[in-house]
Amino acid sequence: MATDPLTAAADELYALVPEEFTAARNARAKEAKADDRELGARVGELKRPSPAAWIVNRLVREHPDTIDELSRLGVELREAQAAGDGTSLTTIGSGRRKLISAALEQANEIADAAGRPPSRAVLDEVEQTLIAATVDESAGEAFRTGRLVRSLQAVGFEDVDLDGAVAGEASAARPTKRTTARPARSTSRERQTGADEHVADARASAERDTAARAERERAEADVREARDRADEAKRALAEAGDLLHAAEWNADELRDERHDLETRLKELRTEIADAERDERDAERVRAKAATAAARARDDVEAAETALDRLD
Repeated sequence: MATDPLTAAADELYALVPEEFTAARNARAKEAKADDRELGARVGELKRPSPAAWIVNRLVREHPDTIDELSRLGVELREAQAAGDGTSLTTIGSGRRKLISAALEQANEIADAAGRPPSRAVLDEVEQTLIAATVDESAGEAFRTGRLVRSLQAVGFEDVDLDGAVAGEASAARPTKRTTARPARSTSRERQTGADEHVADARASAERDTAARAERERAEADVREARDRADEAKRALAEAGDLLHAAEWNADELRDERHDLETRLKELRTEIADAERDERDAERVRAKAATAAARARDDVEAAETALDRLD
């Protein structure tokens, strides 16, 4: 539960769909400013969540069982990593992949139900956030707040960058890292009687180290693959943007051309009407002239006849 007014406001705001966020935040900031000017300013500075962060925040609210199971796996994964238990890392990693796959289906359903079907790039960010929440304890705590501003990303088992990732209260200081107690030194008698055990322990430790390195390599390969997918998605998005720009430009050109043609068509219709009117007027004038000419010929013939009679 939120322990300060800013976090309480953030809890409400980050449950909204992104389109509603800005207006709701501004209204909440104005309301808070009436009583606490500083609080109002801080509320007004809350950032709209990215699409992936919004989906994760809704996932935290709507599927707490999935989140609890993911948190449990995260604890087991970190303990196995600290112990160098390669076998457990492999088993837990397999379970994590299955759980994250199920969580991604839930995330997709959440976005679809809100009328915001996610792109492949957004789902990749959601997946990276779920992975980061299991790798780093502080990232897991930030993830469970349901107030993420942006997605999270883990690189191997390194600490996850949480700068500006959470709105309101979050674990700003990382919890004390779990340390593994060193075994007590054996007595001389134990060293003498347990030489074989030491050899076996050394062999087991070497096997764990090998398994841990293999798991790390797999995790790093997963990260590289995810980054490649992200890069490919970015390129596809850029290409789609170029295509959209070209299509919009072409559509504008065609609309302008259609407007010019429609304007010219109107002008031609007017010109044709004027020409047809002139044609009718000319026809009437020609008819009158033909009549006058016929009459003149008759007059000439009559005059010539009269002249002949005089002869």
